[in-house]
Amino acid sequence: MLRKSLLIYILFMFIACGPKVLVPPEIDLLPYEKVGLISFSVENAEGQLDEMATQRFLQEITRFQRGVQVIELGPLEKVLEKINETSLDQEAKSAIGEYFGVASFFHGEIKISEVKPDVDIGALIKSLRVGASFNISMTARLFSTETGATLWTDSVLRKESLANMSISQDQIPYFDVKDQDETQKRLIEYMVHELTRDFRPTKRRL
Repeated sequence: MLRKSLLIYILFMFIACGPKVLVPPEIDLLPYEKVGLISFSVENAEGQLDEMATQRFLQEITRFQRGVQVIELGPLEKVLEKINETSLDQEAKSAIGEYFGVASFFHGEIKISEVKPDVDIGALIKSLRVGASFNISMTARLFSTETGATLWTDSVLRKESLANMSISQDQIPYFDVKDQDETQKRLIEYMVHELTRDFRPTKRRL
């Protein structure tokens, strides 16, 4: 019985330590040849998060999808203006294909919630800790300009601490405030990386 268990253990270790192989991405964009990219839209935030997210997304896609031509189409409002449409409906998607010469296109959205305070009353009311946080979500879709259908979509959601303040027994306040814009920018890189995982090859054990 002991020998059998030992053999099973050795076999398991051999499999676990086996060689890794490179598995192609879940989504292959090569058949589309030319893919459009409408700039990310940002809700409830100021600054240049739209530009940063769009460029990071472009870098991730072109890095792992060699040979695919990605055409930057600009902000959604400008794109709709060029094709004389007011919303991204099926007719607009078809018009985008004709106007820009793409068979499909990406569009992403970033939504940031209002900053909300978090209160944590410590054991025996020894301290009162007040923090602030916000939720940030990033969603991207790949549309077909021929049918208007969604070919791919994914989203990432994070909760991030923005600032916090502590009040000790001696009633001495302590502040540790992060800059909201910088926090969001740092998050963008992580979230875009997570969002584009279907377009990257992965290593798996045999």
